[in-house]
Parts: sequence; C-alpha cells; structure tokens
Amino acid sequence: MKKKETILETIELLKSTSQFINDSRAALCAPYGLSHPQAILLLDIYHHPNQTKITDICKRLNKTTNTISPLVKRMMDKGYLTKKQNQEDNRVYEVSFTPMGKDVMSRINQDVYLFANPIFNRLTDEEFESLRKSLVILNGVCGLS
Repeated sequence: MKKKETILETIELLKSTSQFINDSRAALCAPYGLSHPQAILLLDIYHHPNQTKITDICKRLNKTTNTISPLVKRMMDKGYLTKKQNQEDNRVYEVSFTPMGKDVMSRINQDVYLFANPIFNRLTDEEFESLRKSLVILNGVCGLS
C-alpha cells in the first residue's frame, strides 16, 4: 500500500504540473485571440479528426451540448470551424476546420513544440522515456487512452 504522504505529494505535483500546462496553453493561444475554453475545443478537434460529432466532443471534454455548441458557434464566427449535418442522421452535427482554422492550429502546434522542446531537452533520454512511460501508464489507469 502506498503511503498517504507520498500520494498527497504526488497529487500536489500533478496539480502544479496541470496549472503550468493550463497557463502555458493560455499564453500560447492568446496571440490567436483564443480563450482557454476555445483553445481546449480546437485542440480536442485537432487531435480527434475522425470523431468530430458535437456529442463526441462533449463526451471527451465532459461538457454538455449547451456548453460546447456556443463555443463551436464562436469558432465558426471567427472563421476557424465549419459545421454540417451528418448525412446518416440529420439530428447529428459534425465540425471541421476551415483552411484558416487548420493554419492557426498548425501554427499553435509549432508554438507548443518550440515551447516544450527546450523543457524536455533538459531531461536525459532515460528521464524523458521514464516520464513518457509513466504518463502512458497513468492515462491507461485513468481510462484516458
């Protein structure tokens, strides 16, 4: 059994890492006029290009359609997304990137890489691989992969 103090310390480490990631994401997306929720939405769609039904997005982000639909609308108004009815079920809508949206996401991903690369380069190859494997295990245990 794991010690309570070690578990609590690990939780605190995860919280601080999560906050760092959220703050970094916000800073990287701000030049593109994206709020944190808008960035999360676009990143989710970018990383799941074959699962872009509004209901799929809601499940992954643990949000209701009342939350996601207005975000999609705002991203459509900015010219980043389009929305179309599913041909098999006209009650279902799917979203996709416009060319401008694809370009912005490509630039954001490049910015993320340029930001993360120096951080990860401070780790030895063994430390990086250990971190990567630990995150894969944690994602698996949490049902995220």
